[in-house]
Amino acid sequence: MLLAAARTPDELLDALRSRRSAGTGPCRVAVFDPTPERVDQAARLVARGESWRGGNDLWFTPGPGLAGGVVFLFPGLDARTGPAPDDVRRWLGLPAEPWTGSDTLGARTQAALRLNRVLDAALRRVKIVPDAVAGHSAGEWSALFAAGTFPAAAFEDLARDMGTSPVPDVVFAAVGLPARAAAQLAEDEPRVVLSHDNAPDQSVLCGDEDAVARCLDRIADPAVPRRVLPFRSGFHTPMLAPFLPGFTTVFDRIVLERPAVPVWSATTVRPYPDDEAPLRALLERHLLEPVLFRSLVERLHDGGARVFVQVGCGSLPRLVAATLADRPHAVVSAGSTSRPQLDQLRWAAAALWAEGRAPDLGALGLAPQGGDTVAAAYEAAVATVSASIDEVYRNWKGRV
Repeated sequence: MLLAAARTPDELLDALRSRRSAGTGPCRVAVFDPTPERVDQAARLVARGESWRGGNDLWFTPGPGLAGGVVFLFPGLDARTGPAPDDVRRWLGLPAEPWTGSDTLGARTQAALRLNRVLDAALRRVKIVPDAVAGHSAGEWSALFAAGTFPAAAFEDLARDMGTSPVPDVVFAAVGLPARAAAQLAEDEPRVVLSHDNAPDQSVLCGDEDAVARCLDRIADPAVPRRVLPFRSGFHTPMLAPFLPGFTTVFDRIVLERPAVPVWSATTVRPYPDDEAPLRALLERHLLEPVLFRSLVERLHDGGARVFVQVGCGSLPRLVAATLADRPHAVVSAGSTSRPQLDQLRWAAAALWAEGRAPDLGALGLAPQGGDTVAAAYEAAVATVSASIDEVYRNWKGRV
């Protein structure tokens, strides 16, 4: 990782040319895997003086970063899944967890919740903390844990039970249309409903497989994306109502606590209520009513949120970008489907640093502002080896 800061773009160009991860000032650049080609592109961006946020693993801000709130967004079940977070768990000093790679609803739910939880802990360790939290679909449960509404002691039960309760045999299909147009496809299909309003260019329909297929066939434009998703549940539709007791019994066992930060609901598009009775009622509504993620992002932005951090693996950064378009915002993911999770965590921290925030880069083995990259990398390597030796010793001792 190449991190450089300076008072002016000209000074930053000098740092880039010498490949120095050093300096102080509001003009900042972060380059992941700084190949000569990528550094040259970064230099061109700095010379133009225009902000660049994330493309080709480059992040550049020519002056003070975005002022405004930080929101953690937790993804739910996604068509893509990332690698196991064992590298992040080792860095946190935690043992590895089972990662089956199964495509069952239960396995997907557990994997998403566990990854979200680990990345939330990792972000907080490097002093990246949210002003508010929210989730997409099942990710809303992760948000409730992150804020403390759901106590940590309840995590294992919820992660296990929420993916194993019976659900209706219905399918989800994502379509590249706004919610109103997607809903019109199902006007003559009583067993198909709109389950997600994700962004101006993406909605999700849910219903009987044959009926959903008929809806997709009604899309005249062949360029409009459409895809049946690889999981079935009926979440966020009235079709789940007969199966609701299997989920409410799990909620009933949880002793609710007051959150440390607001938890925003994608059902009501406002924070969860403080009083227990309406809060529990909303937990049920969340399972039966559509996910209004587009409206949620807009409302958060209207309230002053400017930095959105996906705490997990999924497509939320794209949905946020499509929703906010040219409105001032920054969005980064702490999880990845294609690279080791610890590397992606480093990139997220570096991007937020370039945006003017103050994460603890040294904890991740990155050069802190004005620091030495080689020294930081050496210290990180020693810490990783020491943690591995400790884990081997604990395993050996347990067998003996």
